[in-house]
Amino acid sequence: MQSTPNSSPGVPPLVIALASGVLILGIAPMPYGYYTLLRLVATAAFVWAAIVSNQRKHDALPWVFALAAMLFNPIITVHLDRSVWMWANIGAAALLLGSARHIASRQ
Repeated sequence: MQSTPNSSPGVPPLVIALASGVLILGIAPMPYGYYTLLRLVATAAFVWAAIVSNQRKHDALPWVFALAAMLFNPIITVHLDRSVWMWANIGAAALLLGSARHIASRQ
């Protein structure tokens, strides 16, 4: 069965909520290992969101998610000041939550 752009499987709402929560919790001072976990979770969520939004034929959203995935990727790390990362985490969580209706799985 071939899926149409509107019926493509999406990102489960729980994944969106968990990834957003991990990003928000990253604002607090945490051990270094937590930030590695944050990068893995955020990158996976943003890659998944980019794929889903591309399948659903959104114009700019896949690119926004791809850029966010590149920012948080754990392989080629981007080094920013802590205050900049705080705002990046808030913005990334807002991006996921704000675009949830576009990327969430439809029941």
